[in-house]
Amino acid sequence: LFGHEKGAFPGAFDRHIGAIQHADGGTLALDEVDRLPLAVQQRLLESIQRGDVRPIGARHSFRVDVRLIAASNLPLKEMAEGGHFLNELLAALSPTTVHLPALRERAGDIPALARHFLARIGEQPGLRALGITDGALSLLAAYDWPGNVRQLQAVLFRAAVFCDGDALTADDFPQLSDLLGSDGAQQAPVHEGVGVMLYTPDGNLRPLEDIEADVIRLAIGHYRGRMTEVARRLGIGRSTLYRKLTELGIGDAA
Repeated sequence: LFGHEKGAFPGAFDRHIGAIQHADGGTLALDEVDRLPLAVQQRLLESIQRGDVRPIGARHSFRVDVRLIAASNLPLKEMAEGGHFLNELLAALSPTTVHLPALRERAGDIPALARHFLARIGEQPGLRALGITDGALSLLAAYDWPGNVRQLQAVLFRAAVFCDGDALTADDFPQLSDLLGSDGAQQAPVHEGVGVMLYTPDGNLRPLEDIEADVIRLAIGHYRGRMTEVARRLGIGRSTLYRKLTELGIGDAA
């Protein structure tokens, strides 16, 4: 966010220009600003008040002219009252506030969102474009989505990874079916992450090769096809990753 100078801390081998300085003369969007630690909030507040930014290890500040757009998943006013968000920063970020309705308030948008996300998912390595049936859409519309659009996207991604057909059906969302069929289902959250099935329906462990392939597919999707990051997070080299893509028949490993 603020950048750093070469040698500012161990591992800072080069000068790095921060996001604020990069956005000079334009707009910087800060997503999930509610997750910023208080120390970072204080530095951001000072930058807003002074109209400059001082990278870590720098001897002077740089003037910047940046329009900030901040998004939060949590109520910042309540966080400020609880001491988890700076009141001054809240005031600085709130000349204009736009309230986005929860997904449960816009259930009619779910079909369009689902098709949009499935189209994007189908563009990722190792995956393919899928349709979605009316039954599946009805199931998605019946849930209240406490995690909003991100949760919907994660649930669709997991279903797409494990789908054997050409279109997602209600059967591809067993977690939602179980939740909606139980008491208090509308309040029960679906896990926002994506998982890998370890067991077959008859209770036996799946072959290691199949599990490994699922893990790699999930990693590719999670890191948006950035293969260097996928390899690093999986703890293997890029050459090993591409070899496994070929061996496991995942996408185009060329």
